[in-house]
Amino acid sequence: MTGTDPVGTTADSPDAAPLLELRDLRKEFRIEHGLLGRAKGALRAVDGVSVTVHPGETVGLVGESGSGKSTLARVALRLEQPTSGTIEFAGHDITKLRGAALRDVRREMQMVFQDPYSSLAPLSTVAGSITEPLHAHRVGKRGDREDRVVDLLQLVGLSPDLRNRYPLEFSGGQLQRVAIARALALEPRLIFLDEAVSSLDVSTKAQVINLLADLQARLGLAYLFISHDLSTVRHMSDRIAVMYLGRLVEIGEAAAVYEQPKHPYTEALLSAIPVPDPVVQRSRRRIVLTGDVPSPASPPPGCRFHTRCPYVMDVCRSVDPEPYRTADGTTVFCHLHTAGPKLEGRSVTELSAPATP
Repeated sequence: MTGTDPVGTTADSPDAAPLLELRDLRKEFRIEHGLLGRAKGALRAVDGVSVTVHPGETVGLVGESGSGKSTLARVALRLEQPTSGTIEFAGHDITKLRGAALRDVRREMQMVFQDPYSSLAPLSTVAGSITEPLHAHRVGKRGDREDRVVDLLQLVGLSPDLRNRYPLEFSGGQLQRVAIARALALEPRLIFLDEAVSSLDVSTKAQVINLLADLQARLGLAYLFISHDLSTVRHMSDRIAVMYLGRLVEIGEAAAVYEQPKHPYTEALLSAIPVPDPVVQRSRRRIVLTGDVPSPASPPPGCRFHTRCPYVMDVCRSVDPEPYRTADGTTVFCHLHTAGPKLEGRSVTELSAPATP
């Protein structure tokens, strides 16, 4: 069962115009060989991904390291040039924009990186880091920028008295708040959060997550939230997209993906999340995937997950699965829904204990 609508359109608002729309996006990195730099091949970091983010929505993007999550965000933000596909922001194609036109669009989209220590200049004060995008985009005069720094620090829960201090004088949680303040300086509509809380301790992580939720409610922000932690993503997201080896394998409403996973890879990721109740934890079925993620420079034929899938069938080894739209609005790329057990949109957890591939 396939459709012509972009993968990831929300089921409850199919006519709502997306803020960000990625269509069949691809990014390949050339692999060079020898002193002459001759092309040896290409690494397909992102391979045909289509996803939308609507105004005020949080889309969580999850997957193992090397699945292409961060590369997808960098390409969407045009920090990397896409190999093919289209990027639309607020209804305008920005795929090939350059110069002043691209700079104007970037005012609307910002990113918060995983490590604030490396994303903030160590020899620049907090005020200097926050005003950097204002200088780059020639926004306001000196007095206006100083006032803006005060407002932004208060907005993220920091005292304006800290504005003349340097990054080494702050904790990791405080620095991430500074990074968020800098991302907000140009009043963007969309923020990419690339593992923005993964380096923080549990209590600090909870505080920053609550801050992000509060900012979203107050400012109407949209987030693309990238993480390997499905429990955090579920808490933050309206919808969840699962990536494996450069491709989407499942995308749908957060509750549907979390409680009724349709793809074996999603099921395996969820089974790895610890449960605080020991009795419940011992009764859960833990799915341990064998083998490593194949190289994106030489992906396997057919379904890319078949080399590690506990439910693998012959068709998986040769035929790439088409998208299947389920009754709850989830889109899944898996032959289990059309061949073999024919789940037809039901959760993969309904299958018996997986056999060894």
